[in-house]
Formats: sequence, C-alpha cells, structure tokens
Amino acid sequence: MNLKITAYKTEYGIWAFDHEHQNTVAEALCNGTELVLDEYFRIGMNRDPKLQDEIEVYVSTEDFDDSDTVLSFQSTNDQGTTYLDMVLFEKVWLCPWLQSYFGYKPTELYVKLTPVNPGLKNFNKNYANPFAKYVKKNEDELDKMLEGISEEELTDFINSSYSNDGKL
Repeated sequence: MNLKITAYKTEYGIWAFDHEHQNTVAEALCNGTELVLDEYFRIGMNRDPKLQDEIEVYVSTEDFDDSDTVLSFQSTNDQGTTYLDMVLFEKVWLCPWLQSYFGYKPTELYVKLTPVNPGLKNFNKNYANPFAKYVKKNEDELDKMLEGISEEELTDFINSSYSNDGKL
C-alpha cells in the first residue's frame, strides 16, 4: 500500500500535511519527525527549510527502487508509533493517523522524500508556455486564423522577424 503527501513548513516550525483520508487538514508531523524532515530537506536543497517550503513524501509498505530510506518499527502505544530511520539513525514518531490509513502498523516503511524547489514550481506553474499569456484565442479560433497559410509561409513570416529586429 502507498501514501503520497506534500508536507509544508508551518509558522510553528513543524511540517504539516493535508489529505483526503479522514478529511485531514494541517496534520502535524512532530515529536522529532519534523527534525528528520528538516534534514532531508537540507540534503535535497542545500539550505534550511523556511515557512511554506514543501517536501513530497512517498511512503510504501513495499520496497521500491528509488526509496531514500527505510523506517523500521521500534515501539508503539496509544499515542503513536516510533520508527527508526535507517539512513539518519533518527527516531521518527508517527501518530495513529498512519495506522488508520494503512489499517495496521507496518513493520517497515519505504520512503522517498523530494524537496519542492519553489523557483522551479513557480516556473512550471507560470511559464510552462511563455506565449500562453499572449494567446487569447482557443485552438479552433487559431486554426481558422491560420487557415490557408502554409507551414512554409508561417515559418518565413516568423523568421523575417529575426532579421528585422523582431518587428513583423
């Protein structure tokens, strides 16, 4: 079974996440778990995490090729379950939410942690198509506008702008 969350750094210095399971909003990752997430963020981004930074966390009960670490079961009680991160050798405390998600307390969890680069995220969100903000027509309207113009004529027209300092 797999779980994917995007944790975000809160103003209280901990990480939290939202998830559709149990309509979860701002579920805290605390009691030492935030320190482990901080370390993986530092490893991936080469800086300390700050407010609103994000880290994608993929957890599986089965081993997978590009996992970053394994969490090995240590102890449990009514308050939560403690695992040992087998790369950092740090304790990771997970609340009963995880047990309700998986339906049991797994003995091993395989984890992939990927810090979200805010600059790249912004670029992908806003600049995936640098011409999108200039094109106010839908595809059908553009097809009608270009009807009868050959690909060669269109290419020549675009190329002429380069030889005329960008003026058409």
